[in-house]
Amino acid sequence: MKFLRLLPKRHFIKPVVPFVTAIFLAIPMWASAESAQQKWAGNWLVVSEGDNQLVWQLHADGSGYAYGFNAKGLLTHGFAINWQLDGDRVRVKTGTSVRCKGGVVSVAFRDWSRATLLFAVIDGRHWLQAGGGLLSFQRRLADWRTPKAGASCPDIVSR
Repeated sequence: MKFLRLLPKRHFIKPVVPFVTAIFLAIPMWASAESAQQKWAGNWLVVSEGDNQLVWQLHADGSGYAYGFNAKGLLTHGFAINWQLDGDRVRVKTGTSVRCKGGVVSVAFRDWSRATLLFAVIDGRHWLQAGGGLLSFQRRLADWRTPKAGASCPDIVSR
């Protein structure tokens, strides 16, 4: 403590000022990234090339789920996702596997995938996957509930 009292104040303040300035300049960028991710948060009915219908359940913290449905509207598969919006790009990793077997939801977590799916945000309703697939976010599903292991398989037709 005695050493700190002996230091001239300008020696302490001078190196700290750029650091504090950088922090204050970075706060709006962090806030805007969070608010942009917050805008995408929710339960979405999504149509994708090659799939019938999907539900993407996106949480603002970057967690979520994606579920696939067959032509009859029954759940066929799904997986946990970890997503991050970075400007006009979205990075998605997949994890937990969700299946519908015999009318009952089964869930298995193996590990997060090594591959990251990359998407470009085209506008407020469309993401284009690197390599070509287009996701079209049709509408929000206010009454969507996460299917739990052992519960009846949900269908998308009634939504």
